[in-house]
Amino acid sequence: MADEQSIVSLLEERVELAISTVQQLRTEKLELEAEIARLNSDLLQREAQIQDLEDRNSDLREELDAERTATSEERAEIRERLEGLMEVLIASDEGSEDEINFEVEHDESDAETVEAEESVVPRGFAGI
Repeated sequence: MADEQSIVSLLEERVELAISTVQQLRTEKLELEAEIARLNSDLLQREAQIQDLEDRNSDLREELDAERTATSEERAEIRERLEGLMEVLIASDEGSEDEINFEVEHDESDAETVEAEESVVPRGFAGI
């Protein structure tokens, strides 16, 4: 009977160890489930932050594109103005060159040419 009692005692010890192990595993399982829930929550928050950043980035790209378009249009307008001013300046320079060439090309000893020059009214910038 002593052998039977020692076997029963040994079985009881093993059962108690198994129960303890099961309880420890349940505790660890609960801890792991809580950690998983926390990580899922963090993941959802980060995904929301990423989506918010992507939305802001998209808005900023649209704003940048609009600013680039406005700048491009402004540059084109300025370029057109400058081209117009350059045309006016070129036209006025051509008029000045005609007068200069006219003065350089004539013979100053010729009295009729001098009288003709004096009767010519110089062109001004009134048309600009």
